[in-house]
Amino acid sequence: MEFILLFMERRGAAEGGPGAMAEMQAFAGELARQGKLRRGAPLVGEPAGARVRVRDGKTFVTDGPFAESKEVVAGFWIIEAGSREEAIEIARSCPHARRGAVEVHLLRTRYAFPDTGKGTPFLMVFRIEPGPGDPDGSKMREMTAFGEGLQREGKLLETAPLAQDPPPARIGTRGGKMLVTDGPFAEAKEAVGGYSLVRVSGRPEAIDLAKRYPHAKWGPVEVREVIYFDPTT
Repeated sequence: MEFILLFMERRGAAEGGPGAMAEMQAFAGELARQGKLRRGAPLVGEPAGARVRVRDGKTFVTDGPFAESKEVVAGFWIIEAGSREEAIEIARSCPHARRGAVEVHLLRTRYAFPDTGKGTPFLMVFRIEPGPGDPDGSKMREMTAFGEGLQREGKLLETAPLAQDPPPARIGTRGGKMLVTDGPFAEAKEAVGGYSLVRVSGRPEAIDLAKRYPHAKWGPVEVREVIYFDPTT
């Protein structure tokens, strides 16, 4: 089973600094040695990001920071775990859980493709708003067709929708105690429905790509630059 761990930070909170980054790198290295880390990366700060939404044929681009969010995604890991309980235990052991929160989401299916290494990597976070979802699967088919086109262009590194059952879990410290909470999360106005990793020439092309993603018609697409990918071997 594969899971995505989203490392959340409250807006305005002090950054962990080089020491916190080194701790995360060391823990990621241990997961990689165990064969459990599939992909991981810290992200460039939220002010450099963007949110893209298409409504009634009109495109809206909002530069970061995003006032509607109490928390922001600081990075992510894709991990292999034998169960949801194991994935939660990895999140509990993660250094980030001591200073922020870690969301644990099961991936429905992850599609990974060869990385050309050309261009700048960006994470596209597909956020979902309350509504009927995708009862007939038409949205998934449209996203799949679009992703196949990006794959042929050599721009798509990987993509995955997130499972809604079992619900995601959230791990964080409160009052000195480590707590595990099942979703949906009160801190998040919109849930995360999936993600893509792409390589493009830079931020303008990443935003243009987000505008063309079918998901932008149904919910916001958050565009975040990847600082680097964690070694996985």
